[in-house]
Amino acid sequence: MKNKVYTKQPMDKFKALLNFANLKYDDYMNTTYKPRNVNEDELCQIANIRSVITQNMKVLSSSSRVANYFHDTETKTSIEYKDGKMWLIMKDLLDSWPDAIFFKNRVGELILVNNAHAMGMRSKFTDVIGKTDRDLYSKEEAEPMIQDDEYVMTTGKPIIDKVEYITFGDGTRHYVSTTKVPRRDESGKIIGLMGISRDVTNNLYQTLFSDYKGCIFITTKEGKWFDINEEGVRMFGYKSREEFLTQTKVQDVYFNANDRKEYIRTIERLGGVKKYEMTLRKKDGTPIDVQITAAVIIRDNKVWGYNGTIRDVTEEVRLKNENQKRITDLTKTISRLKRFILSGITNSLKMFLSIVGGNEVDVMENLTSKQKELFPLFILGKSDKEIAGLTNLTEQQVSKYRYEIYKQN
Repeated sequence: MKNKVYTKQPMDKFKALLNFANLKYDDYMNTTYKPRNVNEDELCQIANIRSVITQNMKVLSSSSRVANYFHDTETKTSIEYKDGKMWLIMKDLLDSWPDAIFFKNRVGELILVNNAHAMGMRSKFTDVIGKTDRDLYSKEEAEPMIQDDEYVMTTGKPIIDKVEYITFGDGTRHYVSTTKVPRRDESGKIIGLMGISRDVTNNLYQTLFSDYKGCIFITTKEGKWFDINEEGVRMFGYKSREEFLTQTKVQDVYFNANDRKEYIRTIERLGGVKKYEMTLRKKDGTPIDVQITAAVIIRDNKVWGYNGTIRDVTEEVRLKNENQKRITDLTKTISRLKRFILSGITNSLKMFLSIVGGNEVDVMENLTSKQKELFPLFILGKSDKEIAGLTNLTEQQVSKYRYEIYKQN
């Protein structure tokens, strides 16, 4: 005699689902259950679920199993079998879950979603059934989702906690962590997938605020701090975030009172700023040089506030100023040395000419001061380019002076 193959029944699957959620079956299904009348809302829920399952038979893999859940007459006012109550409880369980839960068939159509998913789409439960990601999202957002679905259903491998940036039904964009796993029938054939998406925007926001090595801020247009991270609090010399947010206004950190007006005019005109340089002040009044990179926050078609980062560049500015001063001093020193060398050569040549006598002295006396300064370099055989490098003249000017001197001779 062959052993009978045990097939897990729907009730077993439901108990396993409750156990996974750390819930007890007996809390929901009383062993002494008696038939009871159901209200119109419950009948509506049952009708919706039945409609979904009937139109997508792959959910339960066979029509006979659908018949076991729902009897032929849709207008019954009582539930005579525990399986009927099981579906109500299962729907309640799905709807009580805060994350978006969804089931898709092999072609990517939604066959069952919970309230969190429907509300995210700003739709009713029945309005999203039968739709695909292309119907609910833009092409840029839908295509990667469809590719992931195909990967899961082709390879049988799950995708765990993939972070996506998607648009909700109200037009707002959110980061969600999505997990997708394949669904199989009793023979092991993949018939679709099921998944869970969790909004992790706030988690990422908090992580960014806590881990960023610099100041991150959000302010209102009226000049109130909406939020700032701990690194920003320390940059301004305060002990705690609470102290900073409760005891300061945005205007308090400006070293020059009029700088905020100019900053607001600029950022609202451009929609944002990058490395905007400004001087702010710490709690003790110490000035700090900063660079601000920020954007305008729009709500209800109006400027609500601004958010971005502030980088303390005080030390960089100090080093830059010191280097600039060194360069300026060196330039002045080189200029003085040039004049000293040229003057020395000129005087030496004058002395030489006065010793040997002759018309050369008369020639030197007839030269202009600039010609006298350049004459020794001409005598030494320096090119126009070399002389230009030793003076503040261009090659054309040097050539002109050379011509004038030669012309006089």
